[in-house]
Amino acid sequence: MRQRIDGEAVVAWKSMLVRGSFPATLFALFAAVGCSSGSGGKNPGSGGSSGTAGNAGTTGVAGNEGGSGVAGNEGGSGVAGNEGGSGVAGSSGNAGTTGGGGSAGPTDAGADHAPIAFEEQILEFARDYISWGRVDDEWRWAPGLCRIPQPGIAHQSMSNDPNTHGQKLYSLFAKNWANYPNGPHDGQVVVKQSWKVEEVTGPDASFKPPITGGAIDADHFYPYAKDPDGGIFHATELAGLYIMFKLDPSTPESDEGWVYATVLPDGQVTSAGRVASCMGCHESSATHERLFGVQKSVAF
Repeated sequence: MRQRIDGEAVVAWKSMLVRGSFPATLFALFAAVGCSSGSGGKNPGSGGSSGTAGNAGTTGVAGNEGGSGVAGNEGGSGVAGNEGGSGVAGSSGNAGTTGGGGSAGPTDAGADHAPIAFEEQILEFARDYISWGRVDDEWRWAPGLCRIPQPGIAHQSMSNDPNTHGQKLYSLFAKNWANYPNGPHDGQVVVKQSWKVEEVTGPDASFKPPITGGAIDADHFYPYAKDPDGGIFHATELAGLYIMFKLDPSTPESDEGWVYATVLPDGQVTSAGRVASCMGCHESSATHERLFGVQKSVAF
């Protein structure tokens, strides 16, 4: 196939021929194409010798089409240039190191935690115990001594340990009131409602439980206690619940069937089962199996 080269390119070639400065590669290409340079029947020049193969990637300049004279024979095909060698593939970069894990944020109080033995039962008792009634709320049964029923009152703890019951007031609830505290204890549940305490001082300090009234299923509670020396103490803020309940004596993680538990005011179960701080007293000193017992009726 022949291609046309414009007049300016032809003039440039002639100029280079006159000066003897025509590049060898163009000369070879021109000879290979075999274009006629004159008019009439001149024989075409012989084909140019094959040039040295060029490096791959350089495109040769095509020869122009012959003039109006007899077309010359096509020159021999030039030797094809060698293809450039394939480049060597780059080596893979090393894998980046994994970033260290972020530090843990504050623990969410509502987050999941490891299961605690008996937890579902304990949470059920903590939800329902108010409806059982306080063991010393006389409005729920007929008192003796021909007097007005009295509400439940706050009691002083006999414990000297401030980390458990010590230095607190409490009120007691029993699921099976008729069986408290003597038994039988099968299925019994006792909840000790524990309160922080402050002493009431001043000339008007007195201990006067009110006359109980209102609905029979209401909670009647006088949040004060009187110690043997005459001091008056007020139950101020709920400190938590201490729960005991009786299962089959063969129940694992129990004290011959008794299970001890502690619950914070926000409802979080903090211990359950064979709680050592509970068993240390209830195993050795309790008077009704594992229960100490609170007087149901109090004479004022």
